[in-house]
Amino acid sequence: MPFVSNIPDKPRKFRHLFSTAEELFQTYGFRRVTVEEICRKASVSKMTFYKYFSNKDELIKFLLETWFSESERIVRGVMEMEAPFIDKLKMLLKLKEKYSQNLSMEFFSEYINPDEELAAFVREFYEKSIRMFIDFVKKAQEKGEVRRGIKPEFLIAVLNQMMELAKNKELIGLYPSLTDFSLEVNNFFYCGILPLEKAGI
Repeated sequence: MPFVSNIPDKPRKFRHLFSTAEELFQTYGFRRVTVEEICRKASVSKMTFYKYFSNKDELIKFLLETWFSESERIVRGVMEMEAPFIDKLKMLLKLKEKYSQNLSMEFFSEYINPDEELAAFVREFYEKSIRMFIDFVKKAQEKGEVRRGIKPEFLIAVLNQMMELAKNKELIGLYPSLTDFSLEVNNFFYCGILPLEKAGI
């Protein structure tokens, strides 16, 4: 899920440092990767690193903020398309599959169980994403594309429970990859909110 191309206003060294850290974090998670490793792989000095970031947490926050902003832009673009709700859901699932392919289990585990320093930051984005999704569903309800009886509060509760499921390593281990597990969760959720006649019930 490289988004380094979306920060063209930054110096070349900054972008190289950023893309190197992005690759290492996706592969090994946040905790294991050190500033020294990032600098060594990026072939830059620690002085260069600290010119741009005061510490690793600041780099992680910048990276997540970049990802979050780009994800929101892409998802809003899909949501605002003139297309049936089910087609937009398929597009969102394809996007999720694409962007989750490079993520390791270590990264995913640390993302859903963030350190205290990052917890509030990740939670804020999660809550914003939930609000955006609920608004998306409400608009589809008005068109009869989602079951009208579903309460937003119920959907939020289900999404929160799904986040808890994602912390179950044994459950995730039943699937060939993190992407397969993620798609299973999303398919189950999305099919459950469709009108009963479309689900064949």
